[in-house]
Order: sequence, then structure tokens, then C-alpha cells
Amino acid sequence: MERVKSILHRRLEVVKKRKELLLLEEAKLVRMAKQKKDVAVKLAKVKSEKLAIMSEEAKLLRAIKQSTLPY
Repeated sequence: MERVKSILHRRLEVVKKRKELLLLEEAKLVRMAKQKKDVAVKLAKVKSEKLAIMSEEAKLLRAIKQSTLPY
């Protein structure tokens, strides 16, 4: 069981780092969009990827929480 928790925690750290990078990319694209640059397609792609990552993060958090519950 400890091994599973360890793997889940490592995966969670990877997902959090990826989410952080996506948030930075999204902020950059929003600034570019305000400067009238054509980045709408890329911005939409980053937003959908960010939502997928947030969903995965929530699943991992639930799995970690459930693995710590006593039976």
C-alpha cells in the first residue's frame, strides 16, 4: 500500500508542475491576445489541456485520500 501511495504522490507532483507551467503559458497567451496577436487557437488548446490536468489532479487527490482511510 505504501508503494501505491508513493507512486500517487510522485504523479501528483508531476501534475502540479505541469499545471503550473500551463497557467504561466495561459497568462502569456492572454497578454498576447490583448496585444491583438492571433493566438486564439493556441489559447483554447492550453485552456482545454489545463482543464484535463485539473481533472487528473482531482482524481489523484481523491485516490490518495481514499488510500489513507482506515478500513
